[in-house]
Amino acid sequence: MRWQYPWVMWLAVPWAAWLVWQLRKFPNKWRLFLRAFALLLVLLALAQPTLRVWETRVAVVAAVDTSRSLTQADLERASTILRALNHARGRHELIVMPFARRPRSLTAEEAAQRKLHYAPGEDGGATDLETALQQAMAALPMHRVPKVVLISDGKENVGSVLRAAFVARSLHIPVDTYALAGRPRPAVRLERLELPGQIYAGEPFSVELLFSTDQRIHGRLEFEADGRALGGTPVSLQLGANRVLARIVLDRGGTFELKTRLTSSQFRLEFLQALQVQEPKVLLVTPDPPVATGPLVAALQKSRLAVEVAPKLPERRLERFAVVILSNCDLQGLERREKEALEAYVRHGGGLLVIAGENNIYRRERHEPDDPLNRALPARLLPPRSPESTSVVLILDKSSSMEGRKIELAKLAAVGVVDQLRPEDRVGVLTFDNSFQWAVPIRRAEERSLINRLISGIVADGGTQIAPALEEGYRQIRRVQATYRHIVLLTDGISEEGNSLSIARDAAAERITISTVGLGEDVNKAYLQKVAEMGGGRCYLVKDPSELARILLKDVLEHIGSTAVQKEFKPVVVGRAQWFEHVPLERAPALSGYVRFETKPTAEELIRASETDPLLVRWQYGLGRAAVFTSDAKGHWATAWLNWEGYDLFWTNLVRDLLPRSSGTETRVVYHRDRNSVRVHYRLAEHVDEPPDTPELFLLGPEGFHRKVPLVKLAPRQYVAEVDLGKRNGFFRLRPLDDDPRFPEVAFHQPETELSEFGCDVPLLQQIAQLTGGQFQPKPEEVFSPRGRAVPATLALWPGLLWLAIAVSLAELWIRHWQRSGRDVFAPASKPSRQEAGAGERLQPLPRAQSLK
Repeated sequence: MRWQYPWVMWLAVPWAAWLVWQLRKFPNKWRLFLRAFALLLVLLALAQPTLRVWETRVAVVAAVDTSRSLTQADLERASTILRALNHARGRHELIVMPFARRPRSLTAEEAAQRKLHYAPGEDGGATDLETALQQAMAALPMHRVPKVVLISDGKENVGSVLRAAFVARSLHIPVDTYALAGRPRPAVRLERLELPGQIYAGEPFSVELLFSTDQRIHGRLEFEADGRALGGTPVSLQLGANRVLARIVLDRGGTFELKTRLTSSQFRLEFLQALQVQEPKVLLVTPDPPVATGPLVAALQKSRLAVEVAPKLPERRLERFAVVILSNCDLQGLERREKEALEAYVRHGGGLLVIAGENNIYRRERHEPDDPLNRALPARLLPPRSPESTSVVLILDKSSSMEGRKIELAKLAAVGVVDQLRPEDRVGVLTFDNSFQWAVPIRRAEERSLINRLISGIVADGGTQIAPALEEGYRQIRRVQATYRHIVLLTDGISEEGNSLSIARDAAAERITISTVGLGEDVNKAYLQKVAEMGGGRCYLVKDPSELARILLKDVLEHIGSTAVQKEFKPVVVGRAQWFEHVPLERAPALSGYVRFETKPTAEELIRASETDPLLVRWQYGLGRAAVFTSDAKGHWATAWLNWEGYDLFWTNLVRDLLPRSSGTETRVVYHRDRNSVRVHYRLAEHVDEPPDTPELFLLGPEGFHRKVPLVKLAPRQYVAEVDLGKRNGFFRLRPLDDDPRFPEVAFHQPETELSEFGCDVPLLQQIAQLTGGQFQPKPEEVFSPRGRAVPATLALWPGLLWLAIAVSLAELWIRHWQRSGRDVFAPASKPSRQEAGAGERLQPLPRAQSLK
């Protein structure tokens, strides 16, 4: 026995002296003795005596594997083992410690249901038996016979459990082990999973899988990404290697974890793969207003194509667009710089679609034999079909209301028409106010300089009389011998009709066409429309004078045998293309016009407008693709197509057919197993400009993990980033802070080793039990057997002494209570005599308090 505070016993000396003095006069010595004994017990308790004993009760820490290498049946068996241990523990102690990558506490649900669940998050993706055993030994309470129970499949992939087992052996802590079955080795193995290099949102893509199996299996292959099912297909696997091809589609861009699941009546397997889906950007360059381009833009956007509309080409960075569409653009009117940029863009992998329109005009003086854009297109724009000469008379209103900007724009428009005529063509310019006057009498267009000087001398003045001028123009042009004869009347005012309608009717009879242009709001619209209708031409009502030159030129070229062909035709399919599937081309309505192109020898002609003229042509140019559609996509020539059920699908499939299939940057991901790191290599193509400053990359991982990763330049156009994954597994993304096509986002999936572990390592679990002196698969009651072991323990006596002192004090109080009631619990049991009873009546004892006085 040991005393913690032995000096406390010296306090008993004065109490003992007082007790001796009180014994002589204290009437009830039993009560005095009880008081003294109670105080002695208190003094002994204050001295805190301890007694050394041997403890045989057992403390067991049960470390239970809850990693994902186990099956649900394994978790059920582990829960059953724990319930059996709890039932058999009796007076012993049991502590449950679940673990996977690291130990954890029981959740409230597990404790309430007495049923184990998988470790949450990334913790369930690894098994660290060494750390679990170390933490279990650290959790053992003192002064109990120690024991650890390990319940696992023995498939460790982090640490070395034998190191911890040797520590347990040195500490004389036996480890009992229970073996769980683990995941059964599947009869099917995925040898390879291949995805396309470029995957676009809204576009079906192929997934090629190679399975090997040692038995015949009938099951279903299903795909899932971002928590959404992508469909599936039934599969029948034969003995040996099996190649399975499936097609799936994702309707939005981003990086995803593609989950491939193979299920049958015998098993269920899952495979994970990183997947990058791009949402392609399309640049639509057109001078048309939004109301005209709306149907085409809506059709492309409905198919998850991001469309940006611009009136002209941007000066830089065409590579950020997957496809560039030129709709109703003057191809020959583009600057040399723009043509070179488009040609380089297609050659390096971009897609180019030219949709013709009334602005596709052949200009002889601008036709360049080495036109860069012409080199990239599968068809070339043709000059006007007719070799015969044409004759044009422009009747221009020069009244005072045309003074200023209007007359200047009208003169520029007239000069533009003259510039487009061939030398053998004839042209005349007739002006009118209250009367008419030939500013340029009808002559050959080869005298361009003289004609342009005469036009520039026109001055606005006077009133408006249309009919005499129209009659004069008709009278003079009918004398000219030409295949095409055309009159254009331009006015901004109101005039008497006179005999204008009969002139227009006579002109049409002689195959002379008349078109009218009303400039501004104050014109007789009905009159101009009637003249154009009877004259076989067109009527244009122009509010913006700046549009005058384009409209005047367009009308003249349409009516003098220009490149544009104004007639209804039914498209004829002459080629085969994969994207024609599901497009009802056989029900496509007629188009009302097109621009004449000539198909180049190596190009692929898919649809024709006539026996000799193409409607849709495509080819491969360098790394990219280019196509030409010779009609338009708006309410001009394609008015009937806007209500066609195949309109959206036709344009969507055509644009998607031109999407790039190779990137300007080659990326390669290499995994280094020895240090669990990934190296991402970037190789920029020759045409891609290197960045002046190397950007910083960011690694994004599961459960909010993020880290800055330096990008190192190894050589010209070659960069590398090394990512240290540590103990992490799962889905990772590496990308710059701002989108940069030179360093595209790279996604990869680091598979969890747990998912490749099968069965149970029984020899390892047996070795742990044998090495530490434990048992393999013991009965529950055997776990709590000390097996002859005991540990020294210190028994504190002071609590018992205090309780005994309390009991003695209570006894003394009970004796006092009975004495006050006139009875002496310690008196003899015999009956008192009559004399003693009388004396007792005469001599009543004083109360105790008075006797002490």
